[in-house]
Amino acid sequence: MTASCRLVDVTTAPPAPTRLRPWQRLSVRLAALFAIVTLVAVGLVGGFVYQRQKREVEDTVGTQLLNIARVAALLIDPATLAEADRARSTASPAYRKLRAILSAVRTETLLPAPVYALADLDAAGRRARLVVSSDESATPGRVALAPPLVQRLGWSFDDGVARYTGIYRNASGRWISAFAPVADPGGPPRAVLVVDYAAEIYLERLRELQVTIVVASLAGALGAMGIGMLVARRITRPVSALTGGVARVAQGDLSQELPVRSNDEVGRLTRAFNDMLEGLRQRDFIRDTFGRYVSPEVAKTLLESPEGLKLGGEKRVVTILMSDLRGYTRFAEQGDPAWVMEVLNGYLARTTEIIIGYEGTINEFIGDAVFAIFGAPVAHPDHAERAAASALAMQRAMAEINDEHVRRGFPRFEMGIGVNTGEAVVGNIGSAQRAKYAVVGSAVNVAARVEGSTVGGQIFLSAATLEHVKDLAEVAPPIPVEVKGLAEPLMLYELRGLSGRFAQRLPEATTESDPQLDVALPAVCALIDGKVVRHDTMSGIVTRLGLRQIDVRFDTALAPLTNVRLKLTYPGLGHDSGDLYGKVVGGASEPALTRIRFTSVETLDQKIIATLLERSG
Repeated sequence: MTASCRLVDVTTAPPAPTRLRPWQRLSVRLAALFAIVTLVAVGLVGGFVYQRQKREVEDTVGTQLLNIARVAALLIDPATLAEADRARSTASPAYRKLRAILSAVRTETLLPAPVYALADLDAAGRRARLVVSSDESATPGRVALAPPLVQRLGWSFDDGVARYTGIYRNASGRWISAFAPVADPGGPPRAVLVVDYAAEIYLERLRELQVTIVVASLAGALGAMGIGMLVARRITRPVSALTGGVARVAQGDLSQELPVRSNDEVGRLTRAFNDMLEGLRQRDFIRDTFGRYVSPEVAKTLLESPEGLKLGGEKRVVTILMSDLRGYTRFAEQGDPAWVMEVLNGYLARTTEIIIGYEGTINEFIGDAVFAIFGAPVAHPDHAERAAASALAMQRAMAEINDEHVRRGFPRFEMGIGVNTGEAVVGNIGSAQRAKYAVVGSAVNVAARVEGSTVGGQIFLSAATLEHVKDLAEVAPPIPVEVKGLAEPLMLYELRGLSGRFAQRLPEATTESDPQLDVALPAVCALIDGKVVRHDTMSGIVTRLGLRQIDVRFDTALAPLTNVRLKLTYPGLGHDSGDLYGKVVGGASEPALTRIRFTSVETLDQKIIATLLERSG
């Protein structure tokens, strides 16, 4: 026996996204990136300008000093310089003459430092001999040289070429110096004229440039951050809208499309999001439509597993629940079609709600019958307990449904439920064009036999199901039933209540409160074998008549749970009853009587029996 299923959306909504902190926002990060890039760019440009200005200062000052040194060297008479060098005294006429010349050069060029001549360079010891100086306090003798001066000064002594240094540091500060050899017709230069200039003045200007560069960098960074925020907001606004849209979609809200405000990549992304939204709506429409035919568990298995649609199955111990309405078929044949479907849909909707609430799977609706599985496709170790609890809840709900039917003028219906546990093959069967999730095996057939043995309002458990819930279930004494396909009698247990976490009981039986009338009505009974009414009949006398059951005296006792068809003869009415279907529920109060519970009674017969009961009352 197989069946297909019903689907509802079982997707659980994800938690709402947490609110982003300021530094986590894309707009803030973009603005910070703009500011950093601007700061680095301005800093690099400023550093390049600073270094270039520094070199230009060195070249400009060095060139000016070099010109001064050359002019001063031309004013020095080599013979006078040699005489002063030999005398090595500030009092010699040659020294005084040379000092006067150097002092005049210093005064005319506004040099802050003395102009002097050096000879006898000792490169290793970084020393030279002072020959003459424009400084009146200076005396000839050995003087120490700053390391940056030694190499260039040696070059000038060697090749007689004037040159200048870059900015260097000594004990008294930072300087730029120029060297001009004093020409000697007899050979290499006897002395080199040195002109020093303090570089602090120009460096102060460079510091001002440096401060300007720093201020410009910071101002540019702030400006870039402000502009970056505006640009970033323009860029991130649709991105934020997309983020919010995705969050809404994740929570199941597919109602809000996003406006497309540009034709760039973000605009294309927004259009793609809207297309995706429409696709999801169509998917949900398809799934909701398909969901009327497939159970939520089956749908989840199919959607989440790549192998969900693969044909095949597995053996698994499951519990099968089957239910059937008593008397609905005749109501469907005689009633208004709109009422027929309204009653059926209301009943199936309530039943489905209960079964899914206990995490069962609606495998198939067979007219007014329901075929449900517990333990597949989602495995539950307590599948038998869930099935038993679901059966009790369905019978309790049936009482409420009947109360509603009575208020609306519809007939009352009763439901029989059979529950069986056993090993079955569960999985997808069919073909690539048409497949369904099915349960196959003897456990399904036995469940059908168990359900077929019930009367309205009853729940029968098989011995296999009772074994799983024996510590929780309250049942009536077992009833052995011979059923087709089984060699041994099937032991059935009527479920009355359940303890544990699904604790509940059936509503109090109403057959005892059913009005009973002592009568003597002839009856003709035909046994039903499966779905076939046997031709041989037996006669009897109805001794007690009620709306739901009768007591009949037959010459031959009938086994419990035997299905029968009855015809009664009403006194004084001139005609017999229609076909009354029932099931033997056991012996009556007297040993010779058989009690039969009605399973289907025509509307006219219901009215006749009700009228007889009213007259007797």
